[in-house]
Amino acid sequence: MKKTTLALFVGCFLLTAASAEQSFFGTYEGTGRACSGSLSIREKSVEWRSAFSSCHTARYEALEKNIDGDSKRIVLHLKKKNRECRYPVIEMEQAGHYNWNVTGYPSLEGYRNRKSLDWSNSPLPERQTLSCPMVGPQ
Repeated sequence: MKKTTLALFVGCFLLTAASAEQSFFGTYEGTGRACSGSLSIREKSVEWRSAFSSCHTARYEALEKNIDGDSKRIVLHLKKKNRECRYPVIEMEQAGHYNWNVTGYPSLEGYRNRKSLDWSNSPLPERQTLSCPMVGPQ
């Protein structure tokens, strides 16, 4: 009886974790000139193409994830990036039902230091981010 209960609990946990990831799956469209393009998140890969960066389809790891309440949030890190990909760390935060704030960071270090004034106000190219309002998923 205890093994059955444990198996049921583990199964429910895995289904909940899988559905949490799925809530971000889909294609998001950028708005505005600098953010024109799309961001596509699938079960095992992500692709983000914008006017200033072109991250081809790559596997990712989720660094952070919050699906509680109305404000969903996820941070993805591309495991391997191509040369044209300037932002291999992607932070998405829900701003409305179909509205998202998406920020690209040039590195894990840039993401981790995002709240530091030295980084957020720096003119250095390796510290610059791309912030895009997007709509989706579609």
